[in-house]
Amino acid sequence: MAIDPANLPIFGDPNPVEPPAAARAACVLLLAESVVTGAQLAWFSVVGGADLTAFLLPLTLLIWFALSARAGRPWARPAAVMAGGVLLLPGLALGVRPGELGGVLLAFALLVAATRLMYHPAAREHFEREEQPENV
Repeated sequence: MAIDPANLPIFGDPNPVEPPAAARAACVLLLAESVVTGAQLAWFSVVGGADLTAFLLPLTLLIWFALSARAGRPWARPAAVMAGGVLLLPGLALGVRPGELGGVLLAFALLVAATRLMYHPAAREHFEREEQPENV
């Protein structure tokens, strides 16, 4: 009995594939960027008195997109890069001290490294694999 491809499980592939090292490392770097920018948002909220709750949604989306990219979803690569770029905005706008700008540069470096790893040829096959129905 063959499974209809339209009736695949919602929460993942029934035959999970171990992602390559580049995709796993990119996920870790994106999660590290979310920690750095989350700490910056907390710092700007406490010290600067700025209300940055609007950036909690992109922070949550970045975590979701990073985990989706690790799972091999091709749409998650550009989405994670865009969410990471949006999270750099409050640091660029509010960071005036050298330590604050250093945090922005660290988050930017993590985003660039994760982007390079997600689009690395070793990870390309993981994101561009076709769903092949099994012949039963």
